[in-house]
Amino acid sequence: MKTKLCAHCQQEATTLYRIQTTAGGKSWIFVCERCCIKAKTQPGYRYGGTWQGYRH
Repeated sequence: MKTKLCAHCQQEATTLYRIQTTAGGKSWIFVCERCCIKAKTQPGYRYGGTWQGYRH
């Protein structure tokens, strides 16, 4: 299994969510589920996919 760090809380995770949190922003970040849920309330939130570190 592969892991990456959450861009907000720096916790290691095997599933991260690609999001934008700034209206009109061009940069995407990967965050854990907990941080993604918090980000949904921010203006400019956009979901861009899920990264999973599982091998298929």
